Amino acid sequence: MRYLSTIKRALAYQWGGPPDLPQSLKLEWRFVGIRWVGIAFVTPGLFLANFSHEQLLKAYLVILFAAVYNLGVHWAIRRYPSLIANGYVTTLLDGLLNVALIMVAGGFGSPIYYILYTVTISAAMRFGYGPAIAMVMLYVIPDAAISLLSKQLVEAPFFFRSGFLLITAILAGYLREQAHRAESALHERLHQANLLDEVTASLTASLELDVVLRAVVSAAARVFGSSITTLMLSPEIDDAISETRDVVCYPDSSDQKSRHELAAIGREHLSLPFRHANAQKLLPEERLSSGERVRVLRLSLPTHQSVLAVLILVTPLGQPTQLLDPDIVESFTERLTLAIENATLYQALTKRSTDLQRAFADLARAHQELLRVDEMKTNFLANVSHEFRTPLTSIRSFSELLLSYGADDPTLHREFLDIINTESERLTRMVNDVLDITKIESGHFDWQMKTVDMANLIRETARAHATLFAKQNLSFQAEVADALPVVHGDPDRLQQVVGNLLNNALKFTRCGTIRLTACCSGPEVVVSVTDTGIGISAKDHERIFEKFQQVGAVLTDKPRGAGLGLSICREIVEYHQGRIWVESEPGVGSTFSFTIPVSLSRRAPAQPQTLPAKELVQVGLAS
Repeated sequence: MRYLSTIKRALAYQWGGPPDLPQSLKLEWRFVGIRWVGIAFVTPGLFLANFSHEQLLKAYLVILFAAVYNLGVHWAIRRYPSLIANGYVTTLLDGLLNVALIMVAGGFGSPIYYILYTVTISAAMRFGYGPAIAMVMLYVIPDAAISLLSKQLVEAPFFFRSGFLLITAILAGYLREQAHRAESALHERLHQANLLDEVTASLTASLELDVVLRAVVSAAARVFGSSITTLMLSPEIDDAISETRDVVCYPDSSDQKSRHELAAIGREHLSLPFRHANAQKLLPEERLSSGERVRVLRLSLPTHQSVLAVLILVTPLGQPTQLLDPDIVESFTERLTLAIENATLYQALTKRSTDLQRAFADLARAHQELLRVDEMKTNFLANVSHEFRTPLTSIRSFSELLLSYGADDPTLHREFLDIINTESERLTRMVNDVLDITKIESGHFDWQMKTVDMANLIRETARAHATLFAKQNLSFQAEVADALPVVHGDPDRLQQVVGNLLNNALKFTRCGTIRLTACCSGPEVVVSVTDTGIGISAKDHERIFEKFQQVGAVLTDKPRGAGLGLSICREIVEYHQGRIWVESEPGVGSTFSFTIPVSLSRRAPAQPQTLPAKELVQVGLAS
């Protein structure tokens, strides 16, 4: 087995040559092996040819020279490859060796003549028709010359052997030509397939539609060798992605005139009805006004029965049209179409996904808002029911006492009636608050807009609340500028705002001072209520102006009320185109301020060059 393996390796080396042997020397290397086969058959065959001793000696000398020559070719292939690569030297020497052997063996009529067929075939395999026929003439002419010099007629054997030798050369040359054509076609097809794979590799690099469209026109320009490539999308794609795409051109530097003309051609072909690829010319040609040729490639999927896009390929003047195999064009068209289809679906899916995410976010916000409103409703019901129950319980209890015990004691009777009246007013205020916020938000609130003297309005409100602060042992200060301008508004509602702010200060202040100020700041009247109460944390500064919102735990440390006072204040102030805000620090106190804009035509006369006087009202207990 070891010997067989060695023989196989030796034979493979003799046929294939070294691994680093250039392709141009492969044929010459194999001809060396073929010569050894010929020498191996001719050497013993000479004994059977009935040659004389002198002829055998000369024939073996030729065979010996052929063996040395074959070894020399083997050596020269490795040392002087450029000398052997073209094949001219070995072809000439092969021919001379065969002629010498024929002449030694008795001339062209001897059986050795058949060797010439092998030399003729090898010449045809190397060089084709011309050199092979020339070599045939190299054999035929001496053959005819010998016959003529020997004064013999050219007989039928000469014509037969010469004719078949010529036919052999022509057939071998034809086979070589066909082989070269097939090889060239294979190489060209391989080149087109490699180019197709190379240029379409970029189509899968991204699913972004703009990137894919640029890759499509660039790939088409490379495959078809066009100077300008234009892509137009079908209106169906624009509808699918809810966008309108402009004409995509490659290169971008193409002039506007060419773009318009190519776009017109694209629109014309997009409007044509869909037809299967086998029912139309794959690349129909047209002419531009400049004389340049234009080929149109329609990108479509048979499953959709519609054209997705049109490629317009411009071939420059004087440049031949680059021809591609139909199946290569079909494969290229299919890949471009699939790339555009996938990018379009991805774009539509991304848009749908974005819309769904946006809708989901809106639903989530709406859900949170509903939860917040539901929580507000629950808190409102718990708070208002508790607040309504308290005055109702008081009214019912004292009413029952009056009914049960009569009015024997006028003082007690008077006290009970005062309590019933106070609780009724409290209940009425809470009901009015609910009705007011409902009317304001529904737009059915009745506003009585007129000229309002803010100074008088604030003084009246301060006097009305002074007694309440005195009952709570709180110090109350009201500072109102004399030159405070008039405003245009609803006096009752503005007084309601000031009253609500003072009532809130009273609720949240256990001891200390409550201060009411009013001044003019530019085009606005600024009213502020400052207290030394419990204060409000920064995170609640905005929340307390919402409906049903109060600071503190439900039913424990919240002040009495429905949580609508500040919300009503904000609605009234904003209706008057003003602003309302709070500045507060827990444990220190709060300052609620609001502004009402002043019209210049409604300003009250001011006293120039003098500081505005201030009215100070201080109500409290002496320490």
